[in-house]
Amino acid sequence: MSNVLNAQIAQRIDSLAKVHQSKGFNGNVLYSKNDSIIFTGSYGYIDFESRKPLNEATVFELASCSKQFTALAITQLVEKQLIRYNTKVQEIIPDFPYQHITVEHLLRHQSGLPDYQKLFYNKKHWNRKKMATAQDVVDLLNKLNLKLSFEPGGRYEYDNTGYVVLGVIIEKVSQQSYAEYIKEYIFTPAGMQSSKVSAVDNNLEQDENVAIGHTYNKRKKRHQRANEDKNHKHLNWMKAIIGDTGIYTSILDLEKWKQALRNNILITEESKQLMFSTDEVSKKYGFGVAIYDTESKGKWVYHNGSWGGAKTMILYLPETNEFLVILSNNRYEETYKKFEEDLYKLIQ
Repeated sequence: MSNVLNAQIAQRIDSLAKVHQSKGFNGNVLYSKNDSIIFTGSYGYIDFESRKPLNEATVFELASCSKQFTALAITQLVEKQLIRYNTKVQEIIPDFPYQHITVEHLLRHQSGLPDYQKLFYNKKHWNRKKMATAQDVVDLLNKLNLKLSFEPGGRYEYDNTGYVVLGVIIEKVSQQSYAEYIKEYIFTPAGMQSSKVSAVDNNLEQDENVAIGHTYNKRKKRHQRANEDKNHKHLNWMKAIIGDTGIYTSILDLEKWKQALRNNILITEESKQLMFSTDEVSKKYGFGVAIYDTESKGKWVYHNGSWGGAKTMILYLPETNEFLVILSNNRYEETYKKFEEDLYKLIQ
């Protein structure tokens, strides 16, 4: 790709992003090809109150895009022969109430587990004055022992709870906290120096370059912090649950993540291909990533996320070595579909 063409694509992406900024988008965008960053752009504010501008190193909450980090950590533990994909969760977490769920069922969203968010929103199940953790999710599953939606392995049903359980598995098997493990075995070897994991005792929003999640109050015609939104009050007691979410990173660090994946720095090629594969039950989902096959550019390795004022999208095209990221901290409605589709058309 010539420098002239790169410049043209960068200009088109910037123009498109500014159109979406005029419609409400607040966030950062990155596009790279062949491990070279073609474009980065920052549009809006870290914090709508201070109006401090975003920069390309600003760290955003990934929401469900965090799942690929959890999945990769599990894959590493399999490579170390500490667990197997067919290991039953009860073998790792003895008080886990469902005897037939395996690690791979969790990875591919085939467990049938109940939605923990609904459980923790119920005052009967949780004291909202306490910040819940991933272990609290497992403890509540054990206490309630609710019926599964279906027999494990029976069908695909996207499920956040399974990835919270995977986070606990990482801690049990590695004998480290989730945050410690991710930092030591993913962030550090990948060179992701700005990346962080949320935790109960670590208020990341106090960091001067961490984007604070916002929603838009139509009645007051202004942005507000997400945890002040009546529709997002759950952030005040569920913010510290990790595994399904909890990774904070920048567009620049995500490019390093992609390169570490591509160059097999974190896991082997064989493991990566398994991570990027589907099966007969989860026909469009691998380990922590959605998988789509396209005629124009081959395989898509994709995920999006929505949580706590954040809306995010990560797209990796391994066959053409292209990488596209949108990180937003104000839940811009068109982040998915319209904005990402418009961006994808630009790089066709």
